[in-house]
This record gives sequence, structure tokens and C-alpha cells, in this order.
Amino acid sequence: MLPTSASAAPETVFEGVAGTARIVVAMTEDKGEVDGHYFYQTSRLDIDLSGTATGTALTLESRTTGDHLLLKRIGPKLVGTLTTAKAKRLAVSLHPAAGPAGLPADLPAKLSVYERWHLAGLHLTPQQAETINGKRIRWYREPLSGIRLFRIEGGYSTAAVAEVNHALARNQWQNVSAWFACTGSDGQPGTDVAAADKPWLGVNHMSYVWTSSWSCAGTAHPDFGTEGHSYDMATGGELILDAALPFGSEPVPAEDSDAWYTYRSNRFAPGVVALLKRFHPEEMAPPSKGDDDACDYSDREVWDFPAWALSEKGLWLGAYFPRAQRPCDAPDWAVIPWSSLGLPRATRP
Repeated sequence: MLPTSASAAPETVFEGVAGTARIVVAMTEDKGEVDGHYFYQTSRLDIDLSGTATGTALTLESRTTGDHLLLKRIGPKLVGTLTTAKAKRLAVSLHPAAGPAGLPADLPAKLSVYERWHLAGLHLTPQQAETINGKRIRWYREPLSGIRLFRIEGGYSTAAVAEVNHALARNQWQNVSAWFACTGSDGQPGTDVAAADKPWLGVNHMSYVWTSSWSCAGTAHPDFGTEGHSYDMATGGELILDAALPFGSEPVPAEDSDAWYTYRSNRFAPGVVALLKRFHPEEMAPPSKGDDDACDYSDREVWDFPAWALSEKGLWLGAYFPRAQRPCDAPDWAVIPWSSLGLPRATRP
């Protein structure tokens, strides 16, 4: 049987063929219930699976594509048939998969074995170069997903450039992995937008914003998000918002600790609201009574965990609203000037 544990059932990964097509399958089993997913190596898009295990037999179905898998365990292997929604029957033969070969460099550390199989054998294609503020960058594209991100080619110290480019590669492969994992209810790619804005390249800092929107099969509704990445171009290290914008005389608690969540709610968010009211009084004015659809940027809770990025003007913060008001997210005017930041004065533009 597929291995199980008293806590969370581990994921078992298989590779093999369906007909002549190479596939990779991952499954977890718990008390006869099986959940999993698989992909064809030609497209890499995730296809959901769920079903039952009875003795040596597994009966699985994809809600997204309508594929049916009837498999039988023979020792460590799985054999059987895959029947598509169009009634095409394919012979299936699978064996346990070891760690994949041919992995790209600079993968995120926390990818699962199955996610690593998603990326095995893939390469980035160099594209056009451009110069921004006297500094040269080049864009790289992963052909299957179309995910693009830049690398820095000059304008900063060699050591810092190398460190930042390693981080950019990890970010790019993380977004490629997310693209493969999101299949729409029609079986096609569920990610509509996944792109980086042109970066800001300052004298001492670099920053870019990643924007995405998606509608993955099995999720309640479409969604979207914005995240920023900022780097110290003297050291190559990624900057932390709490260091760039601290509030109060006490040290900021360790991230993700209970004290840190309290700090974000009780000190950070009120501090952000006060600063934004000072620099953007009109935009921060509370909406009129009864106007429930208006964006209330004076609400502290929307600033607890904002997206952020650096720019020539200062630090941009992206508010995050509840589901019904998500169009209010990430206003472009919410910039706090460099003079109000916690970064050393010598490192400012």
C-alpha cells in the first residue's frame, strides 16, 4: 500500500507512461481515500486526481479533465489504464520516482519532489537587454509557462549582483512552479497574469513588483495579488519591511511570532496610517457615511501586511482589503518619502 502516517499522509511520486506520453503522478492515501495530481511532461500543467484504494486497486478521477485512472499495484509498480473524457483508453505503467535529474540551478529550497519533477529539464531563454538608470539588465523567459524575469548585468558590485541574481532565479522558478500548479476548470492554464514590472534600479537599492491573477480549478473564485522584492545593492541581501519602516523604540519581534502579529496590528499599521495621512491627506480621508463600496484607507487593518517596494520617491505600500473590496488593493499613490524611512541615510538615493 501507499505509505501512511499517524499525522499527515506523505506524498508518493511515480513516473512512467500513459500510452506513449510520459507522465508524473503524486498521490497520498488516508484510510482508503486517495488524493493526488499528475502532469504530462510535454505540458507540465497539473491535473487533479481523487478516488479510492481498495486492496491493490486504485480508482481515480480528475474533476478538471474527466480523466479516469484504474490502477493495480504489482509490487512497487502501478499498472492499468487511463480513459480520457473523449473515451480514449491509454495503457498506464508507473514506477516509484526518485529525485529528478536535470534540475535548473537556484531552485527554491522548499519545493516538493513532485514540484521538482515539474521543473526537471527546463531552461530559461535569454531575451532582450535594456539599460535603466545607467544599469544593464537582461530578461529571461521560461518557454512553457512564458514566465519572465530579469537579471542584473552591471552597475553594482560583482558580489552583490551575483547574490541578487541567485535570488531572482529562485523567484522566477517559484513563479514557474506556481504557474504549472494552477490549471483552470477547462483544463487550460488558470493563470491569467504573472509578470514583473520594470524594476527600479537606484544607487544603493533595487526593487521590483510582481503582479499575478489566477482562477485555478477547485478554488471558490478568481483571485489576484501583488508582491514586491527589494534588495540592498551593497550586500545583495533582500530587505525586510520591518527594517525599512520600523515603529517605536523597541526592537521589532521575530517575524511570524505572536508578538510580531501583535506588533503589526498595534504599532505598525497605526504608524503607517499616521504617515500616509500626513503625506496623502485627501486619499486617506474616511469615506462618507453610507458609502459602503468606497475604499477606506484609514482602516488600520488593511495596512497590517501590505505589499511593498522601493522607488525614487520612497517606499510604496500596497493595502490589502477583504474579498468584497479587493479592487481597493495596492493604490499607486501610497508612497512614504525616503526621509521617513528607517534605512541608513547614506544608502538613500
